[in-house]
Amino acid sequence: MFVGCKALRLHGNMKQEDRRTAFQAFKTEKLALLLSTDVAARGLDFPKVRFIIQYDSPGEATEYVHRVGRTARLGERGDSLLFLQPVEMDYLQDLEKHGISLTEYPLLKVLDSFPLYNEKRHVKKVLDLESHPWVLLLQKALEAFILAEPRMKKLAITTFCSWVRAYAAHRGELKRIFMVKKLHLGHVAKSFALKEQPSLVGKSFQKETKKRKRDEKQRGLSKKRKFSRKTLRQKI
Repeated sequence: MFVGCKALRLHGNMKQEDRRTAFQAFKTEKLALLLSTDVAARGLDFPKVRFIIQYDSPGEATEYVHRVGRTARLGERGDSLLFLQPVEMDYLQDLEKHGISLTEYPLLKVLDSFPLYNEKRHVKKVLDLESHPWVLLLQKALEAFILAEPRMKKLAITTFCSWVRAYAAHRGELKRIFMVKKLHLGHVAKSFALKEQPSLVGKSFQKETKKRKRDEKQRGLSKKRKFSRKTLRQKI
């Protein structure tokens, strides 16, 4: 929707053939974006990867090293960008214990450098990210996209609930840093382009999950009845 190059995906739930196709396509494309889970963090050789963007914390510092290790290989240059929420900044101290030092990126300056179309030339100076015209524009576009696609809305709800469960599963010392109760779940839901309150999103997810399980059970019973009738006819 916003990317001017070929976008590919790679995750564990894909068929082996689809994963192989995505892997080969990303290796051969001159300019491409790969959206991936940690399935690509180890064991895969991607030559000439220029940039690694981690939208979520990788957890253990060793996992961070494996992720960023996809770039700057064999003497090539590479960069890595890590997004952290304000309540997660203590994670930087954990990385420093392992000899990893990061520099804060001036995101506001980056947003200010983007041209604004159909906007007044003189815009009041923005002091925070949430009220920046480009952030508002992107949020509005994502919400409109989700609203127009019921299937995408369901996926957004499922992904939000899965993300919260995964966030709560941090262990050891990281559990002190990544705590669900520290998060503003309304803001988290908004990052998935969801307008509803988190409690309503959770109820919607539970309702959809119960319906899916009920349908799966019904299909299973239907198959059993069909098999029983077939067996009976054979015996006769």
